[in-house]
Amino acid sequence: LFNSAGRQLVTQLLKKPAEWVLVPRAQLLRAMKTLYGVGAETFDEILKTNRGFEVLHKGDTATDINADDPEASVVKFVNQVIREAIAERATDIHVEPLENDIRIRYRIDGILHEVAVPPQLRVLHAAIISRLKVMSHMDIAERRLPQDGRMNLHANNQEIDVRVSTIPTVNGESISLRLLARGGQQFGFQRLDLSERQENVIRRLLAQPNGIILLTGPTGCGKSTSLYCFLSTINSVSRRIITIEEPVEYKLPGVLQMDVKPEIDFTFARGLRHILRQDPNVVMVGEIRDVETADIAIRAAMTGHLVFSTLHTNDAVGGITRLLDMDVEPFLLSSVVKSFIAQRLVRTICPECAEKVEYPGEYLGEIGFPVKELGTKFMRGKGCDHCRQTGYQGRAAIYEICVVTEPLRKMIMQKRDGGELKQCAIAEGMETLRQDGWRRVAQGSTTIEEVVRVTQTDEVMAETTEDAEPVVKR
Repeated sequence: LFNSAGRQLVTQLLKKPAEWVLVPRAQLLRAMKTLYGVGAETFDEILKTNRGFEVLHKGDTATDINADDPEASVVKFVNQVIREAIAERATDIHVEPLENDIRIRYRIDGILHEVAVPPQLRVLHAAIISRLKVMSHMDIAERRLPQDGRMNLHANNQEIDVRVSTIPTVNGESISLRLLARGGQQFGFQRLDLSERQENVIRRLLAQPNGIILLTGPTGCGKSTSLYCFLSTINSVSRRIITIEEPVEYKLPGVLQMDVKPEIDFTFARGLRHILRQDPNVVMVGEIRDVETADIAIRAAMTGHLVFSTLHTNDAVGGITRLLDMDVEPFLLSSVVKSFIAQRLVRTICPECAEKVEYPGEYLGEIGFPVKELGTKFMRGKGCDHCRQTGYQGRAAIYEICVVTEPLRKMIMQKRDGGELKQCAIAEGMETLRQDGWRRVAQGSTTIEEVVRVTQTDEVMAETTEDAEPVVKR
């Protein structure tokens, strides 16, 4: 294009004089992706050559997504979408059919981001879904029922385990991919980034020879990672550790790990029952879902085992009320469970665009920020190319550790309500999720808005968050 003929052609197409500048290749590719969508060149070639529906072979698993088909194909397009997600640190990919379009979204740092895609991509929807089904060993002919599958990928010198799920919708099949990096995972207290006080409390809990330690929180809040860190910390040749999970997300050296298989009636309860016949010292159950699993876990703790598991509750004390609702006997619950640990993940500020900000004193008072203890030095991310203009990059955990003390044990025996139990736990020294979040804010690792978002409890907090605008400090 830099010869005279090329310049003349561009001028004719634009119908005005063109200005020529040098642009870094990476910046040019990023602009093309923004304007035309991921895989736009491949999609255009597919439409021209009509090759999109010819590449789906039953035995083709395409584990190496670095090696693209030299010719344009659905295989190449799908590989580009997955590679792009991995490069963006996405944990999930969603391919969703709309009425006249198709939407692709990545979940990055817990937030969904829509990906720019080529126009008319809807015509390849069936081929894209079929390709992903082939890769994850699903039945490509079954479109009426949900399906689950798995695949292993090699991309950018790392191994990625992908869990795939499809559901039929009125506009066609929707497919979701959960990406899990296999290699290079380090589990330990350094990864948890605990405060000194939190680390001391948890180390004391892990030193217990028996009992139950429960992690609570919604799906995707990092409970499994915390459990793996706990197990790695206490793992030794003198301890036999067995886990039952759904599914096994990461392999821990020296730990026996099992997958539940509901299709053959191999459930958490059944697996846990058999684990206890294997002479374990430590047991990890992926989740306590029913009274049967809870009863077996309590029995295991009473017979000298240290048991780890999870519950889906909003806070630490919610774990107590959930087990009581399952008809677990209060005297067993109060004597066997050592601690409930709630956690959330907050997005951390992008280091490339961090800047100082100030907040109105009234707003800080409304949200309960302890200015006297932590000061008023706040940071936020301005937004840059490194963080997709969000101001955040990466995530860190905040915790709420409720140790079952004697006063709390007495209240559990009396079946007090959740509010009274939480007041007692705070009086006994428990820091709430929001209080631990304020510690992260004072460190400059996250923002006030992010802590309020993940620890939201009522509409009043939402209104105060929207009303306050931080002022950039120059």
